[in-house]
Amino acid sequence: MKEVLILVNPEKAGAREVARTLCPWLGDRVKVEATELSEGTIRTTADLVVVLGGDGSILRAARMLAGQEIPVVGINMGKLGYLAEFSSDEFCRRFEAIVAGEMPTSRRMMLSARCEMAGGDPKESLVLNEVLMAGGTPHRMLAVSAAIDGEPLTTYFGDGVLVATPTGSTAYCLAAGGPILAPGLEALALIPVCPHSLTHRPIVLRPESEVVLEPCGLQKEAMLVLDGQAGGRLTRGDRVRIRRAAAAFLLVHNGDRPFFSTLREKLQWGQGPRYG
Repeated sequence: MKEVLILVNPEKAGAREVARTLCPWLGDRVKVEATELSEGTIRTTADLVVVLGGDGSILRAARMLAGQEIPVVGINMGKLGYLAEFSSDEFCRRFEAIVAGEMPTSRRMMLSARCEMAGGDPKESLVLNEVLMAGGTPHRMLAVSAAIDGEPLTTYFGDGVLVATPTGSTAYCLAAGGPILAPGLEALALIPVCPHSLTHRPIVLRPESEVVLEPCGLQKEAMLVLDGQAGGRLTRGDRVRIRRAAAAFLLVHNGDRPFFSTLREKLQWGQGPRYG
C-alpha cells in the first residue's frame, strides 16, 4: 500500500482534529492526501480511503468515489456507527493488518438510478443504500406506478416507494417495514412507504432486475431522494430506472463486530420483553 486518502466530514465534531493527528501518523508510513467530503466526485490513485464521520459520511463517500473500487475504512464520529466500524485507535492498531489484507472486506452492491426527465437530459447517480420517490408536497399522498423488467407491477398510493440494497436494508428499508438482507446477499428490495392499502407488501427481487418508478398523479411534483441525502424534483412524465450498478463498494470491517452482533448491539435486534 502506497497511498491513503482521508475524507473528512467537517460537520462532525472532532473530525478535523482527528485528521490533524492521523495525517502525520500515516505520513510516516505511506503517502497521505486529505480532503473534505462533498457532493462532487473525486478521482484518486489511493489504495485505501479512510472516512472520518458516521454512516451518512460513508454514504456520501460512496457517491464521491463514483464507482472506483477502493477499500474504505469508516472511523465513527457519528451516532450509530453501523457502517463506520472503527475508532481512530482501532484503525491505528489494525493498520498493518488492513495493509496486509487480513481484515475482512465485503463487496457491497450499489444501485444505478437513472432519472429520465421529460424535458431534459437523463442524469445517472450511484447509490449505496436506497432510492426513494416521495411526495413533492409533504404529508400529501403520492401515486407512483412501478414496473419490473418492463412488466407493469402496480400503482402505489402512499408516502412513496423505495428500492434498497442489502446495505440499505438496515436503514430506511427497515424503518419502512422492509426485510433485513444479509450484506453478502445480492438482491433488491422494493418497499412501499406507508401505502394506503392492506395488500401492498415489500418484494425482494433478483439483482439483475430493473425497477422503473414514475409519479403518475395526485401531486404535480415528486421528490427523488438518494441515500437520504441527495436528489431533486420530478414532475409527471419523468421516470427513474433503478438497477444494479456495475461497480461495487468495498467496505473494510472490524473483525470484532460481526453482522448479527452489530444488529443485536446497535439496533437491539431480537431483544425479548423485560419480565418482572
